[in-house]
Amino acid sequence: MNSSIISIVVAMYNTEKYIRQCLISVLSQKFQNFEVIVVDDCSKDNSVAEVEKLIEHFDGRLKIIRREKNSGCAGIPRNDGIKISSGKYILFLDSDDMLLPTTLKNYFEIAEKTQADVLHTEKVFVFHDDGREFKRDELVLAANESGDFVEEVEFETNDMKERIKRYNQKYFFWPPWGKFFRRDFLLKNKIEFPSMKMSEDMIFCFKCLFFAKKYVRIPQVAYIYRERKSGLMRTNSNAENEMNKWLKVIVEGVNILDEFMSAQKFFNKNLDSRYLVIDFFVKQHFEFLKNLLGSLKKHEIEYFVYRYLMKESRNSAALMSYLFAEMSIDSKKI
Repeated sequence: MNSSIISIVVAMYNTEKYIRQCLISVLSQKFQNFEVIVVDDCSKDNSVAEVEKLIEHFDGRLKIIRREKNSGCAGIPRNDGIKISSGKYILFLDSDDMLLPTTLKNYFEIAEKTQADVLHTEKVFVFHDDGREFKRDELVLAANESGDFVEEVEFETNDMKERIKRYNQKYFFWPPWGKFFRRDFLLKNKIEFPSMKMSEDMIFCFKCLFFAKKYVRIPQVAYIYRERKSGLMRTNSNAENEMNKWLKVIVEGVNILDEFMSAQKFFNKNLDSRYLVIDFFVKQHFEFLKNLLGSLKKHEIEYFVYRYLMKESRNSAALMSYLFAEMSIDSKKI
């Protein structure tokens, strides 16, 4: 295989219905100097067979890596893809999503011109998948960020206190898709996805935001996100299990972020910024839990939090106090 400019990393698990459409969107790119690394996380359906049908069309630019053990998350397969990638740039594509035909061309040209560490798109097209056939005229333009959107290529401020403040105020939508990364930037700063079942992408992208000297926002829309029906259960019978799942993510994430920030001089000198990072991470997860909290009474919520943290967490007095306060505030809003 010839050396490629862009490495597209696709973490795949049980997406036989979507992976063909995903890969065809890559084949349709106006920029063709790429490699695709599909990392299969032990799919139990025919996902791998669907990928294999397309290998000949990629002229040696498609690799399939099959993990021996399921990781239970997208981050670990993505790490595998980073390790074997050869491109100057890396793009993460979910196996049920798609790219627009101009995505790679726009990303490459802007990245070369700006010498960006990270390119950040603010808006995506969303397809609400209710089992119907995908149609481009049903795409909805969406944004999940606060603040004004850029109308031309714009460098994010290098004032880290201001950057963290904007982060806390939801100026940065955190998934890795819809972004474009310089590979040597990731390797130099040892940025990889943590081994978490959920929200590993939030921590990955935060580290990118912190380390990037050239973090560049672009107005172009580059990504098509397939919104599939959520499998989240909201019945009272499983409320504690569901809450425990998310509390586990919060505790793991806070501990990982705390360890990372403890190793950075900036955060040791700016405790207010450190708090804002934790504040954002925790509050985002309470957003995820809002529907669940709506079915519970305040005393039930506090009881579940207390029981989980007393059982699972160590040396978490500050986090426990924070969670109680946030739970109390949030329950009053419902």
